[in-house]
Amino acid sequence: MADIIHLLPDAVANQIAAGEVIQRPASVVKELLENAVDAGADNIQLIVKDAGRTLIQVVDNGKGMSFNDARLCFERHATSKLSSADDLFHLTTKGFRGEALASIAAIAHVELRTKMAEDSTGTLLLIEGSEVKEHTPTATTDGTSISVKNLFFNVPARRNFLKSDSVEFGHIEEEFNRVVLTHQELAFSLFHNGKLVLQLQPSNFKQRIVNVFGAHFQDKLFPVEQQTDFINISGFIAKPENAKKKKSEQYMFINRRYVRHPLLNYAVETAYSELIPDGYKPAYFINLEVDPATIDINISPTKVDVKLQDERLVFGFLNSTVKKSLGQMSLTPRLDFDYEPGMDMSNMPKDMELKEPVVTHNPDFNPFHSHPASSGGHSSYGGGSYSKPSSSHNTDFDTSGWSDFLQSLKTETVQQEQTEHPTLDLQPAAETEEKAPVDDVKCLSINKKYIVANIAGGLSVIHIAHARERILYEQYLTAMQQKPITVQQSLFPETITLSPAKSEMVKELKPELLKLGYDLESIDGTHFAVNGTPVDEEEDVQQVIDAFLESYQSNMFLHRADKESNMAMSMAKQKCNMFKPMTEMCEIRDFLRQLFDCQLSNVSPGGKKIIHQIGENEMEKWFD
Repeated sequence: MADIIHLLPDAVANQIAAGEVIQRPASVVKELLENAVDAGADNIQLIVKDAGRTLIQVVDNGKGMSFNDARLCFERHATSKLSSADDLFHLTTKGFRGEALASIAAIAHVELRTKMAEDSTGTLLLIEGSEVKEHTPTATTDGTSISVKNLFFNVPARRNFLKSDSVEFGHIEEEFNRVVLTHQELAFSLFHNGKLVLQLQPSNFKQRIVNVFGAHFQDKLFPVEQQTDFINISGFIAKPENAKKKKSEQYMFINRRYVRHPLLNYAVETAYSELIPDGYKPAYFINLEVDPATIDINISPTKVDVKLQDERLVFGFLNSTVKKSLGQMSLTPRLDFDYEPGMDMSNMPKDMELKEPVVTHNPDFNPFHSHPASSGGHSSYGGGSYSKPSSSHNTDFDTSGWSDFLQSLKTETVQQEQTEHPTLDLQPAAETEEKAPVDDVKCLSINKKYIVANIAGGLSVIHIAHARERILYEQYLTAMQQKPITVQQSLFPETITLSPAKSEMVKELKPELLKLGYDLESIDGTHFAVNGTPVDEEEDVQQVIDAFLESYQSNMFLHRADKESNMAMSMAKQKCNMFKPMTEMCEIRDFLRQLFDCQLSNVSPGGKKIIHQIGENEMEKWFD
């Protein structure tokens, strides 16, 4: 029988390796930037065209390569950073495996120009799909310039999977941020389609964060610092009020290498657990320094996932350090057993009589009988009144008008046949059974989160946030397709600062944003003048646009909706929680009227249920 096992040609092996290492243009950016840092450069330029499809070029002033090294660096497993297996446990460089350049050359056209300071001439190398087309001496400056053109030219399936330019450039910007944040002593420049997007001069860590993410970060950051024989921790955390629902602006570095480690992320987030709402994520920029022998960075081709020798110990140090910093912000409760301000008796009159405290009770109190309301803390709603509980735990349960509501519900349901209420379907409201007129609906608000109403002879519980999101979504769709929202021009336009990727998205979405009431004018690569906003809007425009763009980018993957639907969904998501709680019956009824006027009133744009209907038979089961 003939042998069937054979060695793969180098070109095929390199393309297979490229499938692991080079997933999108941002992967090339990561490898080239890290090589430039390892080369000892102090000024690095990243030049991109068409979000990396056409060109990715990195120019550095590092030590460069010799004529022979320039050719050898594109061979698989060729590296200057390892000599023996023991070196894997003492790594201080970014790259070390020698796969990246070989993988890139296998799926692109590569041009390399490099020169060492001590050499009189440099080297030019041209490669197309692993095939060397030219390798000659040339005149060039000290350092290295490597250009990657026509990425995935010979792997069309991979090229077809790339997203829009705004999405791909967002990934490029993220890789750029991961490098520049932990190398604040170096100068970096980012160009896209011939325009300077971001230029960074050497600075301290905080200033680098502000320069990357915008001046509005200046007042959000608080330092973290801890030095021990085992680990050194430094960096900044954001104040709890700046937490976001999306996990963004979370950067963890170990020995100046960006890493992804769920346990370390959990260590930071649990320190915030009592300070931010559930589902919100804090921002942080933290660098850990540990002995290189205690970390394994060779567990994935991208070198982002790592293993730590003693994860629990690192977790404990990190968690306690973040808690300490939060405590210094006077945001976490701290106990002082030596002094209790409430027990300070130094200022009490000398002749004041001290009495032993006495606990009293009312023997006639019956919790099932009504009692007169206290003189203070009354609130009226729908003709009824109630007293706010004296306990510090506010249940926020609006019970006013409850008895009238139940009585009306009882009267109405008695007149009906005792049959199960029809199940809720997801058809447009116009196609479902006719509902009771909103003006006659008895309803109340519970915990500012739900509306309970007697609709169509049954009990309906309406999720306010989901309903408001549906209302806003359809309003925004109408604004973009038929009737734009009126813009209130600003007498003194304010300026907002966005990241380079978000700036590109704003430029792409500018016509639609104008229809939604936002007149934004580009000042430079990352700054925009807010010339107008929707009439009567009082929200922070910086916060609204930032959050809208994050949601828009996420929805491109989650829902794959068209541009207008995505924009309407994203804006509705950000605005639905910005409204004041409804307190008047007329407000609630008007809200219900808007909901039932929607084309689809039973489900939110994100697919979440809005109305839960309860028939009489179901209610009877509660008391069986």
